[in-house]
Amino acid sequence: MANERLVTWICHPDDFLPEYVDKITEQMTERWAEPCARHGFAFRFISANELVPACDERPRLWHDGVDLLRTRQAYIVDDVSGDPQATHFLRGIYRAIDASDSVLLNRSLVGPECLERDKLAILARASTLGVRVPKTVALPFGRYARKGLDVVRKEIGEGPYILKAREMGIGFGVLKLDSYEQLRAAVDIASQTGQSYIVQEYLPNKGDLRVAMVDGKFAASMLRSPAEGAYLANITQGGSSSANPDVATVLGDVERIVADLQAGYLCVDWLLTDDGPVLGEWGTAMAEFSSMPEPARSQLADAFFPWVGRLLSEPAPAHSA
Repeated sequence: MANERLVTWICHPDDFLPEYVDKITEQMTERWAEPCARHGFAFRFISANELVPACDERPRLWHDGVDLLRTRQAYIVDDVSGDPQATHFLRGIYRAIDASDSVLLNRSLVGPECLERDKLAILARASTLGVRVPKTVALPFGRYARKGLDVVRKEIGEGPYILKAREMGIGFGVLKLDSYEQLRAAVDIASQTGQSYIVQEYLPNKGDLRVAMVDGKFAASMLRSPAEGAYLANITQGGSSSANPDVATVLGDVERIVADLQAGYLCVDWLLTDDGPVLGEWGTAMAEFSSMPEPARSQLADAFFPWVGRLLSEPAPAHSA
């Protein structure tokens, strides 16, 4: 099977307004172009709604009559959605690629795939390593969601709280609630969405510190800060960023996490509270370089593409046809 130095990002645009999708797509395409060219790669977006995964004597992924898995290339799959049916379809694409000769960059760690995206799984794993994590409660599903509120009161107290989906990103649908009464009403709404939610203690903080590691080595860092009077530091939610803040207070924990997960690529996010850093979450290849300010963006890109190149040059995994 021929190798292609091509990174294909399989996106799911249907959760967002078209103008937002167009803006992000244009920005990422622009920011990927120069480092791709410098490292001898091509880059493209393909919408998941244009794909059909299949299998006969080997996994296939059909796009406009062409099986994308006929050659070996690298993929990033945007495999989370607010639509439960879409989520299952995205995971089908993810698993077809993972079973093929191609390289699925989401799978940059050793362990169950939930450790790439599930905030509850991430925090539970980190807590076993002695890493400080926020108090977190996973709500039961549907009409049973209110049964989790007694545990919230026992574990977290009377608020303030953060309510968020277990598997969404970019600050989408993250709600700060100041009282138990507000939380109860928000849980009633969240319980009807078909998604799984967590409740966390709200921790006042100076911002969100991201530490990017490639092949076990520090590559770059970014500090995201919320706008005045806001609580979300995500750039897409109005936050601002600065490049390469000091990471000395968290680097030991980051290295321990990376070693435990045997992660080739990992970005680890920390809330900078007055009582010290607290783990927010981590991400694999979807936490990529284009959202970082310069010079951190170029630093991470210059570590990312050689890592991808090495993966493509290695023999295909044993499970491949």
